[in-house]
Amino acid sequence: MAILLRLYSYLYHLVLALILLAISGVAIASDAHTLNLAMFPWKGDELIHWLFYGSIAGLATIALAVTGIFRYLFPVWTLIVFVMMARGFLIMPYIFTGKDEFYAILALIAGAFGAFLSSLTLFKSDRRDNRRSTRAR
Repeated sequence: MAILLRLYSYLYHLVLALILLAISGVAIASDAHTLNLAMFPWKGDELIHWLFYGSIAGLATIALAVTGIFRYLFPVWTLIVFVMMARGFLIMPYIFTGKDEFYAILALIAGAFGAFLSSLTLFKSDRRDNRRSTRAR
């Protein structure tokens, strides 16, 4: 069960990081200095750079967690993403175009919260893996 939860968390953040990388990549390639996403606290060039480097950092934390090199950074990353989403969409003055968009955003935030909770399974796996390996010997 923990493996499925981790897989969900990895896939959720992989898709999110790739989407943000694509948005920032297109903005950098087109010299669009007027990128404005109301859910983020940054505007223009600053937003483009935060999206680009943030998505690279997200991809790096996913790679480090999947390979087991430094898996404890991934739950921190998932918490940061969840907090940024909740803050940007619910606390900041973000204007929804209708109830369908509101429900979609709530589902996105719920997905981020679920991915955060799922990422916490990384802390439990070491003890079980160590017990299984010592029993097998």
